[in-house]
Amino acid sequence: MSLTLKEYDPVEAKKEMDLEIKKRRKQYPIPLDEKTRKEILRRCQILRILGDDGIGSYYEQSSDQELIDRYSWVLDKEHDRLLKDEFIMVI
Repeated sequence: MSLTLKEYDPVEAKKEMDLEIKKRRKQYPIPLDEKTRKEILRRCQILRILGDDGIGSYYEQSSDQELIDRYSWVLDKEHDRLLKDEFIMVI
């Protein structure tokens, strides 16, 4: 088995990130509707509780544009298994 590592190219990474943001801005128009905004915030809160360091401590004060650019990935289908339903934590 061989493993080929791709050299990191910051210019290419920036292009890919810009394309992803552009796609998300198209998918979630500004201003966000209240339902979408609440769902992004709810999912971010769950991930913060679980210790995800990809969610900044200031996410609740984010503008609609910042929520889309930084946190709309939480709405992706691949995260539904953990985040779609009600989250109950018992201590």
